[in-house]
Amino acid sequence: IATMLTGATPRRNLGRARLPIDRSFAMTGPGTVVTGTLIDGSLSIGDKIIIQPSGMTSRIRGIQTHKSKLKTAPPGTRVAVNLVGISRKEIQRGDVLTTDELLKPTGAIDINLRMITGAPRNINHNMLASVHTGSNEFLARVRLLDRQQVGPGDSAWAQLKLDRPVAVVKGHNLILRSGGSTLGGGTTIHEAAAGQ
Repeated sequence: IATMLTGATPRRNLGRARLPIDRSFAMTGPGTVVTGTLIDGSLSIGDKIIIQPSGMTSRIRGIQTHKSKLKTAPPGTRVAVNLVGISRKEIQRGDVLTTDELLKPTGAIDINLRMITGAPRNINHNMLASVHTGSNEFLARVRLLDRQQVGPGDSAWAQLKLDRPVAVVKGHNLILRSGGSTLGGGTTIHEAAAGQ
């Protein structure tokens, strides 16, 4: 595995730092720490950050990866980020840490939906589904845009009407599940969809 990792192509840096938060905790002295995998952009000590969807702001006090201190974390890095002046109780799993002021929460997402070949059921227009993206899970109504139903192995354009605001960007991947089964996935094509 180590040999494969050294030969792997570095993750492309699109300059929009996004860290889906999978946990947060408080340490005596340093304060609040959040962890996750940096999926785009880089983070550096001293950066001003925004926690979405709440919009809270903070500053990075320290960064670690696998117990090694970093000044700057590149995309693809698993990191622990120490934040200034924010309580761990104000942060939830699924929140997104970003330096991008353009990343705003949305209540609706347009997607290119792709059903898996072995999906146990169809997706019907306006069906309620569980959506998983980054470290976040939320409910959404699946509004099919050009048909009433999409079956296993098929693709369709759809809009997800979310049960709460979520921060995503164009090109972001997601998974749709219902009744404990994975039905398909999709790619965000518009992250602030009309008709919110």
